Amino acid sequence: MDYSAANVEQAVLQFYCNGNLHPEVHQWLTRAQISPQAWTFCWDLVQPDKGTEIQFFGASTLHVKISRFWHEVPPDQYESLKSRLMEKILQFVNGPKLVLTRLFVSLGSFINQTAPEVWPDPIENLITTFQRQEFHNVTNIQRCKMLLEILTVIPEEFFSANLGHHRRTVLRAELNKGRDQVLPLIQSLLNSHSPTEVYEVALKCFSSWVEFGVPVNEGEQIILSVFQSLHNPQLFEIATDTLTNVFSNPDSHRYTVTMQKLLVHVLQLQDMLKKSAEGHDLETCHGLTRVIVSLAENHTKLIVDSVLNEDEQIRTRVMAFLHLVLFCTSMPGHFPVDENCSDLTFTFWYILQDEVGMVEVSKHQLLFPVFQPIYFSLMEVLVHKVQYPSETEYAGWSAEEKEQFRCYRQDIGDTMMYAFNILKEPLLGHMCNALAGFVNVKTAPVHWQMIEAIFYLFSCVAESIDLEESVYLPALLKLLPQIPFNNVQLISTTLSMIGSFGEWMNCHPENLGCIIPLILQGLGNSEVATAATMALKDVSRENLDHMQPYTGQILSACQSVLEGNTLKSRDALRLMSCAGQVLSILPFTEIMQYLEKILSPHIAELEQLVKQEPNAVNKNAILLKVNLLSWLFSSLDTERESPKPKTDTPKPVLVVLQQIMPIIQALVTKWITDEGIIEAVCEVFRKSIRTLMDDFSPVSQEVAQLTIQMYQAIPHFAILDLVRQIILLFGSDSNFEPFTKMLLSTICSKSLEIFHNIPAIREKTDVIEAFMSFLAQILKKMRHLVTNVNCNLIGLFHAGIIGMSMPEHHTVKAACSFMNEFLTAGYEVECIKEVIEAHGEHLVDRILRSIGGESSRGVMDNISDVLFLLNKFHVAHFNVWLGQMVVKDDYPSVRVTKKDKEQFVKTIIRERVNKRKVRSVIKEFSLLCRGLLGTEYAAQAAALI
Repeated sequence: MDYSAANVEQAVLQFYCNGNLHPEVHQWLTRAQISPQAWTFCWDLVQPDKGTEIQFFGASTLHVKISRFWHEVPPDQYESLKSRLMEKILQFVNGPKLVLTRLFVSLGSFINQTAPEVWPDPIENLITTFQRQEFHNVTNIQRCKMLLEILTVIPEEFFSANLGHHRRTVLRAELNKGRDQVLPLIQSLLNSHSPTEVYEVALKCFSSWVEFGVPVNEGEQIILSVFQSLHNPQLFEIATDTLTNVFSNPDSHRYTVTMQKLLVHVLQLQDMLKKSAEGHDLETCHGLTRVIVSLAENHTKLIVDSVLNEDEQIRTRVMAFLHLVLFCTSMPGHFPVDENCSDLTFTFWYILQDEVGMVEVSKHQLLFPVFQPIYFSLMEVLVHKVQYPSETEYAGWSAEEKEQFRCYRQDIGDTMMYAFNILKEPLLGHMCNALAGFVNVKTAPVHWQMIEAIFYLFSCVAESIDLEESVYLPALLKLLPQIPFNNVQLISTTLSMIGSFGEWMNCHPENLGCIIPLILQGLGNSEVATAATMALKDVSRENLDHMQPYTGQILSACQSVLEGNTLKSRDALRLMSCAGQVLSILPFTEIMQYLEKILSPHIAELEQLVKQEPNAVNKNAILLKVNLLSWLFSSLDTERESPKPKTDTPKPVLVVLQQIMPIIQALVTKWITDEGIIEAVCEVFRKSIRTLMDDFSPVSQEVAQLTIQMYQAIPHFAILDLVRQIILLFGSDSNFEPFTKMLLSTICSKSLEIFHNIPAIREKTDVIEAFMSFLAQILKKMRHLVTNVNCNLIGLFHAGIIGMSMPEHHTVKAACSFMNEFLTAGYEVECIKEVIEAHGEHLVDRILRSIGGESSRGVMDNISDVLFLLNKFHVAHFNVWLGQMVVKDDYPSVRVTKKDKEQFVKTIIRERVNKRKVRSVIKEFSLLCRGLLGTEYAAQAAALI
């Protein structure tokens, strides 16, 4: 179907009327927009008798063509295009609004393309035209609004346009020149005689030019008018947006005198803000807070310098401003349900403490007495704002509101950490005193929300507390027994706080006696078990050297809770890991006694589950039991600090592993095709190897046979990772040699089957990636194994080439790593060298096609390294293969000439030492092949790669 106006109109109607055809119609319309015919049909669609959807698509197409396909316009048609565009704008002066706006944007894009060479002084020209020329059927108000809206989109189009650096510099200079006409026009319109609709558009225009870059001192009079606009409900939103842009302007900090003047007007917003807060006018509060915070965030240096200023009036003014920001932080109500302002201020408090910290140390004695009271006030506000509402009120919140409040509390925690940088240890004392005051009050009930808030904030500053601190944290922990723990959230937060002090307790182990019973008590409550298990994990990990007196009660509690099956899976796994950590410090006999109590029920249950027929319920139960073993094996390391002298005593993990091997074998046999079960089994062995290392040897042969059985049934990346560990650990052991050969042979032959099946290749990219990484590791560390085993080197080589052609970056990178090792080995190993010489041309072809555009630019460095090693180790054949590229037409891309290719080949062949230079050359040639060399898009994309 050709791109005629009638066809496009029909397609647009289908797009809006038939949802089932959206993707196909959208693709066709996109192709239509970029076609040369679009220059013709766009005008036919922008006709008054067409529907709004048709008109809008036509106007949008015109913008696309002007902004992206300007090179298609002959220079002799520039003037007629401008005239036609202006005619259309006048034709749609009465709307529809969205069509008129697209036409304005098209005109802005036209200016981007033509100013100043084709259209000199476009802004001055537009202002003169609209001010002096009468337009038929256009009122003065319409004329004024049209001019302002055109002037509004011009800077917006400048930022959205894809322009080269030089073109952008020239255009910016031209627009800066036009700014001298725009500002007086806006100022003349911002008066009491202007209709509200004109006033509003003038504000929008000024806001747009502020973002472009209006010096604050030049726009001072206009800005004062914007402040007045805040009192007009119709203008309030655009006025707040404009002032936010003014204060956020990156150059505004250079105009300190003007900013001090504007600060006075910001302070005058206080009464309006307080009345809005009292009247629960959330929108007005939010808008005014945005204005206040934009000034605060972007001018912290002005604030700090003002505090040091000798002028008392300036100091008083800035202190009033800080209290105004503090008022915004303390906005009445609970975020996000009945206030939406306080979160806007958090970034400011961070930037401010950072600014104070950057001031030279000699001035700290002047600054800290000023800012510490402010931050103490902030801390009191945060203690209040972080509190949960009443349980009845909180139950009525939606899930989204609860999630927003959770994130809000995290932001408060971060802000509290910044406050600690200013207040240091006195902050801890302040919170301890507040907590003691609540606990010791006997006449009134203690609200759990306040205590929970203090505990939460303690946990937020835990990482910043000096490990030698010995006054406030012990006092805090001594208060814990006096607190009525009658709320689940309070208990959870208390446990989280205790866990956050894990590292500190390692320096103060005398406190373990009062906190471990609390943690263990929490384990028995399923509602707080997550916090309890996390606290136990943190405390036990950091304090193993001091845990000996508490091992009995910890392990008994773990046994009891794990037997009860009341925990969520994740909590149960974490608890088993804690048990493993604590067991690690005990003698072998005691370890085995505790393991008998803890594991026996789970092993017996696993054995029964394996005997049953596979189903979803059984699978989940089996996965939990197997994962419990994995987490135990990863943490139960009796040589956790340093290897100890060899003894006849076996490692506990090995004893358990040997005990459960028959069960694991039965499990694999019954669930051989289930990827989830196989992955979990592999994880048990992987964790065991990491803990046991050489001591894994007694079960290594048995596990090797099991992995062969699993991989033959279902190739899986987890099996490959396990086999890699086994071979690297035991591959040099003569007793293990037969199993090494079987493992390698099975893995290679089974994996190569995937490469002969196109659908399997697409579905098994994770296996291909793992297989490539596996081969790379084996070739790098144990090269002789590959050559001593019948591994079908030719098949592996071609598999690597296929891996390099995959769309997934990680798979390509793994394949390149394998190929690098293969090429390096080929320099010394004759049988590998023969494969490369016989089939290397296919590799070179793959590399060149990737460079030519078939592979993502994100993997070019990896592809380049393969080419570099070919040139380094196999130069004679490589020169021949690479030279053949020159004589092929349109290869590897239609965009490169024979001369380009000859230069590329010459440079690559010459560069056999500098890998970085080869990467650079290939990147440039790849851009040339893709038609991107020298484009701004290429530069932007390169910065992200």
